[in-house]
Amino acid sequence: MNSNSLLFAFGAITFLVTFSWFKYAAMEVFKRELDSNSSNQGVWSKLFKVFLVDWLVCIAGVLGTGILFVTVFNMAH
Repeated sequence: MNSNSLLFAFGAITFLVTFSWFKYAAMEVFKRELDSNSSNQGVWSKLFKVFLVDWLVCIAGVLGTGILFVTVFNMAH
C-alpha cells in the first residue's frame, strides 16, 4: 500500500468517525421526537429517507475527504 492509498484511507476514516458522532446526536433527537409523538405514522418512510441521504453523504464525504487528504499531501511535497 503506497502513501497515497494510506492517506486516502485515513481521510475516509476521519470522515466516517466525525459523521458517526454527528449521527449519534441526530439519533438522540429523533428518539425524543418519537417519544413525544404518540402516533408513529410514517416513521419507517422517514427513516428510509434519512438512510438514503446519509448513505449518499457518506459516499461523497469519504471520497471527498480522502481526495482532500491526498491532494494536500501531494501539494506539500
